[in-house]
Amino acid sequence: MKKLFLSTLFAVALTAGFAQKVALTVNFSFANVVEGYDHDCKTSVFIDGAWVGESAMAKETKGGKIVVQVPTGEHTLTVMNYAYYEGKWQEHTVANEYSMDASFEESHVFKKAAKLFLLFDIDNGTQVSWKKKPAKQKKKK
Repeated sequence: MKKLFLSTLFAVALTAGFAQKVALTVNFSFANVVEGYDHDCKTSVFIDGAWVGESAMAKETKGGKIVVQVPTGEHTLTVMNYAYYEGKWQEHTVANEYSMDASFEESHVFKKAAKLFLLFDIDNGTQVSWKKKPAKQKKKK
């Protein structure tokens, strides 16, 4: 009986360990937005290709954040910004005639709560930090 109890307890603990999730906070902002092109935008987060959440709508110059739950371990993280233009949402990409791809993707190991800062700089490209908000850079000449 004692062995059965210990085995069951071990199995529950093992299952709980695999099912753990941690919070991921994604902060996004834009820099050097051209006057007249400050679109409403929102940002979606995907883990291993599956959508896990979306930020509230905001102006690009205001930016925003989203908090999602991510399973522990190594996963492919994709962050995609969408712009609202002419009555529809579309990926903020060069293919859709925007100045840059406002997206980020990498394989990341999630062990504990994490904060990701993305600065989509129209003139200098995407700045990424897992520690603090990137500083806005001067315009490239």
